[in-house]
Amino acid sequence: MVDYEYQEASDFDGALRNLYDIITLLRSPGGCPWDREQHCKDVVTSLQDECYEYLDALQDGDSEACKEEVGDVLMNLFHLLRLHEEQEDFRPVDAVNDICRKLIRRHPHVFSTAQVADSGEVLELWNKIKEDVEGKKSSTDDFFSRVPKSLPPIDEAWEIQKKVRKVGFDWPDTQGVIDKVCEELDEVLDVVNSVEPDTDRLEEEVGDLLFSVINLARFLKVSPGIALHRSNRKFRKRFNRVASKCRERGIALETKNFAAMDGIWDEVKDEEISGD
Repeated sequence: MVDYEYQEASDFDGALRNLYDIITLLRSPGGCPWDREQHCKDVVTSLQDECYEYLDALQDGDSEACKEEVGDVLMNLFHLLRLHEEQEDFRPVDAVNDICRKLIRRHPHVFSTAQVADSGEVLELWNKIKEDVEGKKSSTDDFFSRVPKSLPPIDEAWEIQKKVRKVGFDWPDTQGVIDKVCEELDEVLDVVNSVEPDTDRLEEEVGDLLFSVINLARFLKVSPGIALHRSNRKFRKRFNRVASKCRERGIALETKNFAAMDGIWDEVKDEEISGD
């Protein structure tokens, strides 16, 4: 047990101080065994989960849940800061000072005399400063060296495409991307419809199809990760209603009842459209 009496803060600085103090106490010898066992990779995994929980709350339009999930995100970020402070890698204030300096340096159109006409020029200026001033250029041996290898595949594809776009290797318009998606789908179907489908080639062609769909999402300014997350939520919600109606009607969730389930699926979909 630790000697601590919580006093609710009346300002933002005090609230942040309280949170960091609580995390520090949780990781202290008299604190929580589970919290003391956490390492950076553990906390990053938790941080990713909390970000998606915030996204769920945002898509639900639930501001109270958003407030809670943002707090959870902050807690994990502060946990990471505390871990690095314990390891004597850097102090929390150093990390915050670094990002403050970076934001000022990369926004000379706000904090200095640079001029920009639109958000496109902002990004060009940002990248120019990043490469020319900060020296964050790709390796000569690997054009994609600045793209993290640990990214989830969808996010990695997105970043790869953004990277080549900066040097002009991109489609001139959306129609070209749509045509490429159709072309990749045809190549998948060619393998599927062949006399002896090659599983290795099928995997390759499906990967190319996914890559081209992510490219289309980028052209349409839609985040593929968020779009897929939204579709996953929609499917889960809709199929739960299908399963509920099946139970009410005595229909087992089995392959032999696919036609009945598919009919109920359409029924649920129509109810969603009509708002029932």
